[in-house]
Amino acid sequence: MYKHVLAAVDGSPVSFRALAEGARLARMSGGELHVISIIDRPLAHLPYYAKYYDTEALHAAALKAADDILSKAREVVAEFAVPASFAAVAMDSVGEEVAERIEAEAEAVKADAIVIGTHRLMLGSVAEGVLRTSKRPLLLVREQ
Repeated sequence: MYKHVLAAVDGSPVSFRALAEGARLARMSGGELHVISIIDRPLAHLPYYAKYYDTEALHAAALKAADDILSKAREVVAEFAVPASFAAVAMDSVGEEVAERIEAEAEAVKADAIVIGTHRLMLGSVAEGVLRTSKRPLLLVREQ
C-alpha cells in the first residue's frame, strides 16, 4: 500500500514523533522510509545589510544542524527495523517555500505518503502548505 513514505524532520520533538509514526506505517506496509531534513537559506529573508554576515559560517552551521537532526532520526528509525534513507536537502531557490521542497522530495522518491509533525493547535505554515499542495496522502502528527 505505502511502498515509499517520506518523513520530514526539523529537530523538534513533534517531528520525531511523526517520524516514529512514519516508520510504523512503512513497517506495516512493508515499505521504505525516506527521511529528510530541510536546509533553509539563512539569509534569504534578511534585508540588504545581511551581506555583512558570514554566509559560509551560517551555511556550515545549518549543515551541522541537519546532520545532528538526521543522526537522531537514525536512532528513532532503528527501533523499527525498517529500510530507510536519510538526506539533508537544501532549498533550491530564494523564493522556494519549505512545503514546496517537501513536495518536490516526495515526488523525487515517488512517495505514496508524507508524514510531518505540526507545532500549532491547528496547522503550522509548513504543514498547511504541504496539505494544500500535495497530491498524496498526508499524515499530520500533533504534539499531544
